[in-house]
Amino acid sequence: MPTEEKAAPQKKLRWTQILLSVCGAFLGVQSAKNLRTDFHSDRLWPYIIIALAVVSAFILLLVLVVKIILYVAI
Repeated sequence: MPTEEKAAPQKKLRWTQILLSVCGAFLGVQSAKNLRTDFHSDRLWPYIIIALAVVSAFILLLVLVVKIILYVAI
């Protein structure tokens, strides 16, 4: 007989927890526990908003690094 996991009561995740989860997923090092928590969350928008912010910050960081390298090289 397969064992079934008991459904834990849903508690509201804080923005910092969502940020850490998004960063872990972005880097590919997210734990199975966090993955289950994310997929059982009933709110999608906080994950989308924070993911867009993380990707935007990453792109801006890359642009800044390239501009600094080009400035130093000239």
